[in-house]
Amino acid sequence: MLQGFSNTMLGALTLASVLSAGLPAVATDGAEPIGPEDAVRIALESHPGLRAAEEGVKVAEAERAFAGSGYLPRVEITEDWVRSNNPVFVFGSKLAQGIFGPDDFLIESLNDPDPITNAMTAVTVRQNIWDAGRTDLHKRAARFGIEAAEYSRQKARDEVVFGALQAFWDLALAEEMLRVALDAEEAARANLSLAGELVEAGLAVPSDRMSAEVRMAEVEAMRIRAESSVEVAHAALLRAMGLESDRRFEPLPVGPRPAVEGDALEQRIDQAYAQRADLLELDRRIEQARVGVKAAKSGHYPEIGALARYEWNGDNLFGTDGDNWAIGLSARFTVFDGYATKAGARRGNAELSRLHAMREAFRQGIRFEVEAAWAERDSARRRVDVAAKALDRAEEALRIVRERYGEGLAVIVELLGAETAFTQAQANHAAAVSQLWLAQAGLDLASGRDPSPSGPASGPADQS
Repeated sequence: MLQGFSNTMLGALTLASVLSAGLPAVATDGAEPIGPEDAVRIALESHPGLRAAEEGVKVAEAERAFAGSGYLPRVEITEDWVRSNNPVFVFGSKLAQGIFGPDDFLIESLNDPDPITNAMTAVTVRQNIWDAGRTDLHKRAARFGIEAAEYSRQKARDEVVFGALQAFWDLALAEEMLRVALDAEEAARANLSLAGELVEAGLAVPSDRMSAEVRMAEVEAMRIRAESSVEVAHAALLRAMGLESDRRFEPLPVGPRPAVEGDALEQRIDQAYAQRADLLELDRRIEQARVGVKAAKSGHYPEIGALARYEWNGDNLFGTDGDNWAIGLSARFTVFDGYATKAGARRGNAELSRLHAMREAFRQGIRFEVEAAWAERDSARRRVDVAAKALDRAEEALRIVRERYGEGLAVIVELLGAETAFTQAQANHAAAVSQLWLAQAGLDLASGRDPSPSGPASGPADQS
């Protein structure tokens, strides 16, 4: 009877270990099943960081439109209303309104005129003809700004994708640890029952039952910690996906391990230099700063513009008693501006040098990130292999010890030790698989690839 009972428990534990190897899980308590692709999709649809990055591109586009306004004419409509007895004002207003008469030449009228009201309506058109190339330079700088903002948006997207994947695998691991704890709790309960039966049958001493009770308390505490970890990981997943709701998700394992491409470390580094969005963004900022230096130096050159103006004057608002027009050209050359142009050019050159130094340091950082991510993926892959072998051996050892204990050939310490080893092996294997998936995504992110599971960097699951 005891032998059959131990075989039943061993079968239950074996089933749990098979489920942890990657077969689809079943969502419970109304939770929505979710895979890594689903987490990425939801994050791309809902994360506020992406909306902020999108608005950053719109800001850059607006700056380009603003810079291009220098090519277009400026049209102004003004309406001025003034009442005064200033002799010059009265004299000019009467002329502008077309009401000047012979009596206005009298000395008394010129020196002490009656007050007059003049409402002037004017339409003025100003057109830039040449501004030392500043408008063109500002447009070029703005174009580089748009490209930089687009790369910033791409970097934000990749980071959101990686964040969603990291949160998914953290939750998947937390759920797996909870399943391991529940399995261990069930096994500990069975051990406690078995030890009690053996004590009652005179085949074991009471201390065996006490040891089983201690083990039962340990796995109960482990289960409580695992439940708390699941709640924290679930909240982190919601945050990584940009959700603020009562939705509940149940992660679905997608396979025991991701495919590992036959690439090389230097190939990954070269790819990072060519494709990393943050490095490309910095390159565009450098080009933008270089154009900014030229724009600052343009203050040394003159500006040429044209003006056209049409004016109406009357004693009421928008009156048209008299009208006149004017056209003209203007050239302006600043002889001395308090060294503002020189200081602006010096500031621009310093900013350009700063960005070049940042880029050199950034390239070194990228190389380190890729090398570290490469090492982590290689380590994670080997840890999965080691953990898988350890899990098989721990499972077989538990089976043998359980059979021996059921036949009275082993002591409770051996059984509890084998049980603890099997539980730890399950946890180690689950953690290693999760870390390998995350390490693959981290390497893709570091080398400038799309870290999405369905992206070009992720192949089909390797079932071997």
